[in-house]
Amino acid sequence: MRLTRILIAAVSMLCLSGIARSQDPAPPPTSVASILDRSDRTLVRDLGEYLRQNPKSEDRDQGYAALFNKAIEHDWFADTEDAAQRYVKNDPDGPVKALAQIVLTMARAGAGRYDEALTRYKELIGGLGKPDQEDFATSFTENFAGSAVTAGEFAVARQAYTLLQDRFPESTAIREKVGKELGRIGRVGKPLPEFEAIDLNGKPVKSGSLKGKYVLVDFWATWCAPCLTELPRLQDAYRKYHAEGLEILAVSLDETRTPVADFVTTRKIPWLQVHNGSAATDLVEAFGVGAIPASYLVDPEGNIIRLDLRGPALDAVLSKLVRKESR
Repeated sequence: MRLTRILIAAVSMLCLSGIARSQDPAPPPTSVASILDRSDRTLVRDLGEYLRQNPKSEDRDQGYAALFNKAIEHDWFADTEDAAQRYVKNDPDGPVKALAQIVLTMARAGAGRYDEALTRYKELIGGLGKPDQEDFATSFTENFAGSAVTAGEFAVARQAYTLLQDRFPESTAIREKVGKELGRIGRVGKPLPEFEAIDLNGKPVKSGSLKGKYVLVDFWATWCAPCLTELPRLQDAYRKYHAEGLEILAVSLDETRTPVADFVTTRKIPWLQVHNGSAATDLVEAFGVGAIPASYLVDPEGNIIRLDLRGPALDAVLSKLVRKESR
C-alpha cells in the first residue's frame, strides 16, 4: 500500500509539473515579424487539423485556400505538402487545385527533388495560357525557376522559363522577362564582366583586382526589403569565410549615394560597397540584372559559377568551396 501511495504521489507530481510547464507563458516576441509569424503558424496548424478532421466540410475549399496561401507566403511548403496531396487526390478538379500544385511543386524543389518538381510544374503550366492567367503563371515560374537557380539546377530553370514563354507566345512582357533570365543563366561558366568603379571610400575597384578570391557580387538597395532580409546571412558569411578567401562586392541601386553611405556606416558593414549610379560602368547592364536581390558567385579564376545564393544555400555552397580552397 505504501509503495502504491508513493507511486500515485509521484505520478501526481509529474502531472502537475507538466501542467505547470504547459501553462508557462510563451517567450516574449522579439519583433512585429515574429508576432505575425507566430500567428500565421497557429492559423496553418489549426486549418490543417480542421481539414483533416472534416474532409468533406462545405467550407473546405475556403480552408485549403487560406492554408495554401499562407504556405506560399512563408515558403512553408514541406509543412503543407500532405494537405496539398490530399486536396489533389480528393478534389482533382477543385477550385484550389492550382494553389495545391504550387505547394507540391515547391515542396519537391525544397527537398532537392527537381525532376519531380519539374513534372509538377509542367502539369500546372500546361493548364494555363489565357491572358488573365499571365501574371499568375509568371509569378509561379519566377518562384520555381528562382529556387532552381539558387540550387544550381540551371537546366531546370531554363526549361521552366522556356515553357512559360511557350504558353504565352504573344506576351511581350514574358518574352522580355524570359530573355533576360535566360541571359543571366547563360553567364554561368563565363568570365566576370570587365568593369571599373569607385567604392564608398573613394578607392578604385576593378574586375581584374578581384581575381584570386571567391567573390560574391551582390546587387541590392536600402529600400529593397528582401535584400535587407538577406543581410544577416551575408554578415555571417563574411565573418566566417573572409579570412579564408571570400570577398563581397555590394552594388547599390539606390538613386543617390548618401543613403547607401549612411546605411553602411550605421550597420558597420565591412565589405566593398559600390554605388551603381556613381560607377564608371553600369554594372546592372554589365551583369544583366533584371531585379534585386541578385548575386553572382565568382571563383578565383574570375568565372561566374553560381547565381542568387540565398537562405541556407549561401552557407552550404561557401562551406564547400571556400574552405576547400583554403586547405
